[in-house]
Amino acid sequence: MSISIASSPMYGFIEQKLNQAFPDSQIDIRDTTGGGDHFAVEIESSAFEGKSRIEQHRMVYDALGERVGHEIHALALRTKCPS
Repeated sequence: MSISIASSPMYGFIEQKLNQAFPDSQIDIRDTTGGGDHFAVEIESSAFEGKSRIEQHRMVYDALGERVGHEIHALALRTKCPS
């Protein structure tokens, strides 16, 4: 079960940081537990072109900074390039 809570402060933080780092992206953020600290993010961006999946995920982690592993306790990522 996944829950989308657009009013959650952490949801807003994730959305803002990813839109800043990947302005051309399509982003889907889901709070997977309803507690505001476990998220699933799907992001499609041309910034991922030519990058390995590991490099793509590092780019997302870098954009979110130190909150990953703290306020963002769990983060499931799915990254892709536009087709």
